[in-house]
Amino acid sequence: MRTIGNQHPTRTVQRAFMFVDYENLFDYIKHHDAQQSNPETKASGLLTAVSQYMEGMRVSLVSSVAYADFATIGAVGQQIQQSLYLAGVEPRFVPASLQSNASEIQICVDIMNTLQSQRDITVIILVTGDRLYLPLMKFCQQSGFRGVVITFQSPDPTRSVEHSDLFIDANTLLEQTSHPAHLHAGEPVRPASDQPHRTAEAGPPPEKMAAVTNETSLLALEVIDRFFGQYEEVYLTPLLRKLSEALGGDDDPKALVGDLNEAGAVWLEKRRGYPYDYTVLLINHDHPNVLALHAGEQGYDDGEYTDFDEEQDSLYYNQDLGNSRENSSNSPIIR
Repeated sequence: MRTIGNQHPTRTVQRAFMFVDYENLFDYIKHHDAQQSNPETKASGLLTAVSQYMEGMRVSLVSSVAYADFATIGAVGQQIQQSLYLAGVEPRFVPASLQSNASEIQICVDIMNTLQSQRDITVIILVTGDRLYLPLMKFCQQSGFRGVVITFQSPDPTRSVEHSDLFIDANTLLEQTSHPAHLHAGEPVRPASDQPHRTAEAGPPPEKMAAVTNETSLLALEVIDRFFGQYEEVYLTPLLRKLSEALGGDDDPKALVGDLNEAGAVWLEKRRGYPYDYTVLLINHDHPNVLALHAGEQGYDDGEYTDFDEEQDSLYYNQDLGNSRENSSNSPIIR
């Protein structure tokens, strides 16, 4: 049931699928960039910038697909397909003769299929010109995935705070990756106005440990271990949601996590993310209560957990829950 592997991991690489609405991207550059006579050149530069950015944030692009009716792009359509292929991006032909937004619909269908079939993927990246795909990205989040849209027309964060973490500005990405001397190895690309963020890797588990005696806290630990124990790090949004579903509304999930943190059964650390820092939870596999859970694993009956839906953790940015330990000497990761 569990793959614990290294019990004290130091770094995590996320796996991602990238979907490129190339038709919309090409069309947007063509009509909005007067200085760009070859839209395919800027589009290619953006895809390279995305790849570099994700590499710096320790996100592995498992699959990259670009959608368009390349025949309608013009004489350069065949050349674009060849360039995409050589860059490791699969060009996928979607005829637009019967429906003008066929690429958009096909991307939605393929992402929905990916959410159902690729459970080892934690990140969905969408590159567009000005299409936002907001309902689709929100569904990705609700399904336990981190959805990110890279677009030239991201919403004003001051007017849409609740959605600001879904979007990365394509112009900013192009501008900063065009000046590599300004970037450090592994440093994520950020708007120039952003302040430096903390960097952290997983540190050692707490030395001070105490027995967890509260019955509800013990149940919370069991839920965390059952549904998130296979992950090296646990992101708090899906974890807190799962605790709420499992334990009902009478108990505060944050308070339960705080109790487990105080006992040393779990610990919290800061991570650097775009656009905000976030907190992760790690399970202390040396804690007596966790060891007791592992010793009793053979007695688990999957039928006892039919009230819970299996769910992956995701790249949500979270508020700090309190006592987190930081280590600012290591490279950033994204989740």
